[in-house]
Amino acid sequence: MVCEKCVGKVLICIMNILKLIKSRCAIRKYQKKTIPKSILTKIVEAGRWGPSIVTLQPWKFFVVTSKIKIQQIYQIVDRKIHKIGIIGRTVLFSTSEAIKSANCLILCYTTGDFVKVNANLGKKYVSLAKIAEISAISAAIQNMILVAESLGIGSCWLDTPLFCEKEINKLLGIKNEKLVAILTLGYPAENGKRSKRKPISETVKYL
Repeated sequence: MVCEKCVGKVLICIMNILKLIKSRCAIRKYQKKTIPKSILTKIVEAGRWGPSIVTLQPWKFFVVTSKIKIQQIYQIVDRKIHKIGIIGRTVLFSTSEAIKSANCLILCYTTGDFVKVNANLGKKYVSLAKIAEISAISAAIQNMILVAESLGIGSCWLDTPLFCEKEINKLLGIKNEKLVAILTLGYPAENGKRSKRKPISETVKYL
């Protein structure tokens, strides 16, 4: 039997996790303060321990701390936002500003390993394999942003840089992986705001 004291500790742990999930929000402005490598290692380690697909772990994380490289990636994304005619869309401009302000970027890639395993099974299975890889990497990213939050590090999960994958890959010399997202990290220089959730009756059905 599990002792009442142990059950109590587990419940407290669950409540703390739920509190962290509910309070965590996107941060797009950061202090000019270096994140220690020991903290970055813990964040990346959380990603590495995300749920995998048949143990393949179809991800690669490129951790960028070079101010020069961060500035170059910012310029690539900012130019693309202007080029494709989306000037004035605040959220998209805040994407490039989040990159510019960040102390660290984690570029999250899929290796395509699960797709390769299913390559001989036909287009349908390859398509499903791609979705499965994105799901696994998304879970890994969620791990990283929650651990970052628990360590006092703000983060923002960015998809807009996918428009610039070719240019970013050329800059960093990346050839064989596909970009899924960029995670910006830094000590918060703003108070983020958590968006309200839709009523549970609209998004959850018990069958």
